[in-house]
Amino acid sequence: MRATVGHGPAGPDLRRHPRQRTRLRAGRLADPDNRFLCDCGIYDVSRGGARLTVPEDTLLPDELVLYDELTNTVALATVRWRAGSRVGISYDVPPAKLKYFSSPRLRALSQRYYALAD
Repeated sequence: MRATVGHGPAGPDLRRHPRQRTRLRAGRLADPDNRFLCDCGIYDVSRGGARLTVPEDTLLPDELVLYDELTNTVALATVRWRAGSRVGISYDVPPAKLKYFSSPRLRALSQRYYALAD
C-alpha cells in the first residue's frame, strides 16, 4: 500500500465544490476489496469529497472506500493529500446508501463489530 502525499490544508484551496463544515462524524475506511482499514473522523464534507482524520501510522491505498456512519452511505474515493493524521479525499463515485450493495465485507462496515472471517 502506498500513501499519497500532496498539498495539505495549508496549501491553495483547489476544491471544485464548496465544503460544508460538519461536526465530527464517524466513518470507516476499507480498501478497494472492501477489507477494513481503520476508523476515521469525517470533516468538511462537500459534493466532491471530504477531509478525514485517521491514526497517523495507518497506511492508506490511493483508492479507498469510505463508510459514513451518520448517513449510512459508502463512496469510492481517491486520496488527494495527507498531512499527519489529516487526509483529503475526492469522491470517484458519489456516496450511495449502503442498502444498495450486496458485498458482505462492505455491509459489515456498518456493524458495531465488523470483523469477518475470510
